[in-house]
Amino acid sequence: MIHYSRRHFIKQNSIALLGASMLPAESFLGQLTSSDTAADMLFFDAFTRIGPRRYKHPAEQWRLDDLLRELDHCSISGALVAYTLSVAYDAMYSNLELSDMLRPHPRLFAIWNVLPHHTGEFPDPETLGASMREHGVKAVTINPLSNGWDWTAETSNELLDWLESQRILTITTAAELGGWPALNQFLNRYTSIPLLITNTNWIEQRYLLPLLERHANLHISFDRFQINEGLEYLHKKGCTDQLIFASDTPTMSAGAHRCYVDYAGIPTDARAKIAGGNLTRLLGGLRPPAIHTNRSEDELMTAVRRGQTLPVPVVDMHMHMLHEGLNGAGGAGYRMENGGPDGIFAMMKKIGCIGGGFMSWVGVVSNDAVAGNRLVQQTLDHSPQGFWGLGTFDPTHYTQQQLGDMIPALYADKRIIGMKPYHFYGVEYHHHSYDIWWKFGEQNRLYALIHPTRTDLLEVETLAAKYPGVRWVIAHAGGSYAMADMAISAMQKYANVYAEITLTPVPLGIIEYMVAHVGDDRILYGSDLPMRDPRQQLGWVVFSRLPLSSKKKILGENAFGVIEPCIGRLPRHNIPAPYLNRL
Repeated sequence: MIHYSRRHFIKQNSIALLGASMLPAESFLGQLTSSDTAADMLFFDAFTRIGPRRYKHPAEQWRLDDLLRELDHCSISGALVAYTLSVAYDAMYSNLELSDMLRPHPRLFAIWNVLPHHTGEFPDPETLGASMREHGVKAVTINPLSNGWDWTAETSNELLDWLESQRILTITTAAELGGWPALNQFLNRYTSIPLLITNTNWIEQRYLLPLLERHANLHISFDRFQINEGLEYLHKKGCTDQLIFASDTPTMSAGAHRCYVDYAGIPTDARAKIAGGNLTRLLGGLRPPAIHTNRSEDELMTAVRRGQTLPVPVVDMHMHMLHEGLNGAGGAGYRMENGGPDGIFAMMKKIGCIGGGFMSWVGVVSNDAVAGNRLVQQTLDHSPQGFWGLGTFDPTHYTQQQLGDMIPALYADKRIIGMKPYHFYGVEYHHHSYDIWWKFGEQNRLYALIHPTRTDLLEVETLAAKYPGVRWVIAHAGGSYAMADMAISAMQKYANVYAEITLTPVPLGIIEYMVAHVGDDRILYGSDLPMRDPRQQLGWVVFSRLPLSSKKKILGENAFGVIEPCIGRLPRHNIPAPYLNRL
């Protein structure tokens, strides 16, 4: 039997690996006083992850000091921390290295990666347990797919039975277990392992939500599971004790995810459970030593933490709409709680959104452009002030002659000023079959929201040069650093190109990265609701490190530059109230 002591596998340069400029432990508490913490909520992050990783963009954050800064900035009191090398290198060697790195930081707690011991490279459960107790480790990850072991094999029973007998919080993903049928099998076999599933996408609700109601030991995070009104829905379902705050920072923005909890329309005690109470219970009472609040935060961050409407106008440049009463839109996972006009406009009011442009879902993604345009018009008949519509046309279902009649007929409705093609139509946007639409847009000074059909932005750059009177808004420009680089290049070449940020990954630092390269005048807030909840996307901007003036531009002021050339078409009711003073 191999004994793993505290000193085993220590490297002299282990801390340097993750950045030499770590924040001192005492900086966490800053200027806190007991009166400050009395009204503040404990946020305890169940899954953060540091360390080098493959195919990383140079600007992506990955170090321990990156994590510490984000926790401090976003008023998160502590976190469980995983280490990429615990999966990508020898597990126990790296587990111990992680614990050594975290030792100076009493608010950080290691997550160890574990695997069966039969190949002689990892300790047996009894030895593992002793080492975990020595290092104060209360949570583990299992990665059967990435580490190449079969959790269904008899040789895995000893480890998994031990995790169950000790009630150790076990963190994994559905993919690591072999997919959703395998997760169902795991839950049926191991009914007492406190299991936390991370990295689930919003599109997988039909798999996960039924399992959550059936298995009380299943817990979920919302890092990528950004389902519309998810916390409200699951609280009503009685699943509050199974909901966990976890951010995957510094890869993702922690502020994005706390905004989802801060703005949840559920009782305060339920929010407190999700923010940190449930995790503390699963860890047997382990929690950060104190509540931390960033006393240098701006007024927007303060408003979010207090669950208050933002004190600045928000204009959403990327919204969809379902028919009233629908909670889903078919497809391979398009479930959208309360996705009709009543739900969407109520959410907009709650977060301080005073206008924006929306399109249908049925016309864009479901490929029924005529029905989609009709829904947009019907919704505008009853919308609050400040909202306008985008039309959708499909050159594969309709002839050029038909489009020649349909396009001006739709835009005779002056409330519609945007153009929204989609890649599901299967035709690249600079193909001649789209020219009839783009020429009309040029003549009438419309704008276009472009979700590229290609892996590059050739379409945008071609069209921006050919139709300079159209403002070409790149959708999802903040979804990855690779996309941001392409958007930056296009914006540097063409003044009529804008970048709308929304996408599930909410990469930490990417909004600041774009502003650093192209300025803050053409970056736009969008949410893509109700496909995903708008609150993560909002928190992504609010908790960025940008100055308040830049945040205000991105959240609402910059949208005026997109619609101003055609704002004369809009009835006053469809113009956001702050814009009226500019006319």
